[in-house]
Amino acid sequence: MKALLRSRRFQAAISIVLAVGLLAYFLSRVPLGDIGRQIARASPAWLLASIVVSLSIFVARALRWTWILRPLGRVPFLPAFRATSIGFAANTVLPARAGEVIRPALLARERGLPFSALLASIVFERILDALAQLAFLGIALVAGVAGESGALSSGRIRWVVAAVAAVAVGIALFAVIWRSTTERMLEWIFRILPERLRPAAMRIAHTFLDGFASLKTPRLALLVGVGSIAMWGIINVQIWCVMRAFGLTLPLTAAFVVTTAGVLGLAVPTPGGVGGYHAAVQFALTDIFHVPLDVATGVAVIAHAVSFVPISIIGFAFFAASPLQKGELRKMAAEPAAPAETSDLG
Repeated sequence: MKALLRSRRFQAAISIVLAVGLLAYFLSRVPLGDIGRQIARASPAWLLASIVVSLSIFVARALRWTWILRPLGRVPFLPAFRATSIGFAANTVLPARAGEVIRPALLARERGLPFSALLASIVFERILDALAQLAFLGIALVAGVAGESGALSSGRIRWVVAAVAAVAVGIALFAVIWRSTTERMLEWIFRILPERLRPAAMRIAHTFLDGFASLKTPRLALLVGVGSIAMWGIINVQIWCVMRAFGLTLPLTAAFVVTTAGVLGLAVPTPGGVGGYHAAVQFALTDIFHVPLDVATGVAVIAHAVSFVPISIIGFAFFAASPLQKGELRKMAAEPAAPAETSDLG
């Protein structure tokens, strides 16, 4: 059974089944003709703006990665952007977000840097992403952007989410400033695990802590922190531009909530987030902001396309221009099958 769960073919099959099921649910709620009419009415100017903003997100992501990697060495922007583009393109065609492994593998091969450290940097990126988007969600909920009805209308829920964001930021800062204390606390917590699992758990924990190394220098901490907030601000602007393309006059803070829903949808391991992202954005717009179902569905389709298609085209172009073969890419994706074995992560 364990061998079956680790099988790439099995993971791919589950990923495709999830994508098909979620996409079928998403599309079953509104006639395809209505979706097509809403998309045809979308403003070309706002859609073009959303595409430009989308591409700037990956420029910001690659730039932030070079800052995170500064303790390892100075990585030029272009190799970081190339690896980022190919990695995100791979996410659209490979299961289980394999591009998150391919990305550091490509940079490790090109720059001669340790793969495990690069993989740890991806974990750290995900932590930063979660903290930044939690901060934006907290701002939106405290501001009462969800209105007086809907899933997030309760004042208590708003303040709980804001408190979770504050606690998460506090834990991150604690781990940076008092690493040795954090390690001792984790060792004490991991005593509840069976003895055979403790070494692996500590290796994973060390991977997370190693990622925070870039925050030990005040200048780098400022660059990485401001870069993360700026990048997620741009992501929220991109979603807002798509919403405006469909004639929605919701405030920018509404995009903070919709983006968070999209991020949760992307957590479902389908190629390119297909299905999960669409259903989550559709739900946020209809249930929280009471957007008509056909409009919400059109926004979800276009927002996903804008987020993934342009960067995938760039990534595939980089891949086509490189000496890499398709088999090598698959091999990279399979390399660190078990995170604990590579001092790693995602």
